Amino acid sequence: MDIVSAGTITEAITAAAGAAGTAVGRQAWDSLQTLVRRLRRPGEPAAEVAEPDPSDGPGVRELIGTVLEHHEDDPDFAADLAAWTRTHAAALNVTVTYDHSSVRNTVSGNARVTKMVQGRDISGAINF
Repeated sequence: MDIVSAGTITEAITAAAGAAGTAVGRQAWDSLQTLVRRLRRPGEPAAEVAEPDPSDGPGVRELIGTVLEHHEDDPDFAADLAAWTRTHAAALNVTVTYDHSSVRNTVSGNARVTKMVQGRDISGAINF
């Protein structure tokens, strides 16, 4: 499965919110809200998933954070979100980019590790 980048998802959601006053933007926004509502699973406590008005900047940013979190943790949601992004990208003037990178960190054998950082895309200082 091709994983749509977080930047593309952020751009697409922001574009849908900004264009919600148009028919194309409203269709994209409404279908996103339908997708996000599925994050609420029956029989479980309601997920903290906001349905902001598209003109509510802070609410849209919160929604983006929630969507990206679920995108990372839920492969089915990630696939559906990728499909939503591809479906609406052209109408929203968004270029779809994919994240094909991966990181594999291994510590094995007789390694004696006292301090270690394993990660990807680290920005800024790391202090122990």
